[in-house]
Amino acid sequence: MNKKTQCYRIGVLGLGEGRSILSAALLSDRWEVACICDLDAELCRQRQQEFSIAEYTTSYAEMLQREDIDVIGIFTPDPMHTEHILMAFSAGKHVVCTKPLVDNLERGCELLAAQRGSGKQLLVGNSTRFFHTLQRQRRDFERGANGQLVSCEAHYNGDKRKGSAGARGKNGEVNWLYSGLGHPVDLVYWYLGEIEEVYGYGLLSQAGARLGSKVPDCFHFVLKSKAGVLGRVTGMYGTPLAHPKASPTTECMLRGNDGISTATFPRFDYFTAFDGQEPTCETHVDSSGYYFRWGGSKYHAGEFQNYLEHFAYSLDSDSPPEPSLVNGLYVVAILEAMERSLNGGIPVRVDQILKDRGLEEIIDDRMTCDELCQVTT
Repeated sequence: MNKKTQCYRIGVLGLGEGRSILSAALLSDRWEVACICDLDAELCRQRQQEFSIAEYTTSYAEMLQREDIDVIGIFTPDPMHTEHILMAFSAGKHVVCTKPLVDNLERGCELLAAQRGSGKQLLVGNSTRFFHTLQRQRRDFERGANGQLVSCEAHYNGDKRKGSAGARGKNGEVNWLYSGLGHPVDLVYWYLGEIEEVYGYGLLSQAGARLGSKVPDCFHFVLKSKAGVLGRVTGMYGTPLAHPKASPTTECMLRGNDGISTATFPRFDYFTAFDGQEPTCETHVDSSGYYFRWGGSKYHAGEFQNYLEHFAYSLDSDSPPEPSLVNGLYVVAILEAMERSLNGGIPVRVDQILKDRGLEEIIDDRMTCDELCQVTT
């Protein structure tokens, strides 16, 4: 029996980063934009004109009342995500929420209960998974090219010495452990599964202190999976970026018994060294127009389109997308363990975080990624 397919209608909340999801939805035959919403009416008008969108509102509650909206896309500041997700579930909407899903687990149980009560799905917009080179790497991993994994090493670095977008970023109010490390931690979790223990170091840079930040913005962590596989995560946000040829903004390296693969972002380089094959370097620069539709690498709408297509497939079959709400909460539990390790100077078990938050039921229920690998560009 063929899966049912339909066109889904999305309402987008938060029109800064939300610019990418608008482009993604409008260029997909699986999605339509029903309404946009932001507290900044002028920004609403700009996006309305840019994308020829019929309607906007400055009231989230008003947008949630619309019966023609199937999915809410949430691209608001991190501390607002929990409340905005709960409101969407209460209104009977599916949800796409940008990473990090939340910036703490205080209301994690409430989120799980709200989703179950609504019967709706949630996709965490960890966009890095959906970049061309990372998808290429995943396909090789799925076919067994790396053999048994020994290590997964990932980083995401960014020059945030002048802050980041929005008033919170300019005032040093962003917690970079969650907003920054969310990307590489998700990648390591994607490959290693259940993480047993984390340990690391962090410091607050001079630039971060000048912005008024009170939390570290430079990190090195090691992780160990339940199966004993090693992980390493790095994030530097208070220093300049390295030369792009020396170190890309984001990188994921898989080391296995049968070979190594390395995927980069925003470059389109993918390196492999598999047993029985010549080492390769693939460069997929012909995809740059799809991913970076306005030049540069600030807005990477191609990743958003890839994960919207993936979400449409999961909604067709009424199955959880990946990463799901459970996956997203587990990643936040890893991040919270990292935060506790920094504060205490000790290794911290992730299962202890879940126990403390009443989330022991969360298990590694990730899909096989068959749906993800169906996404093509």
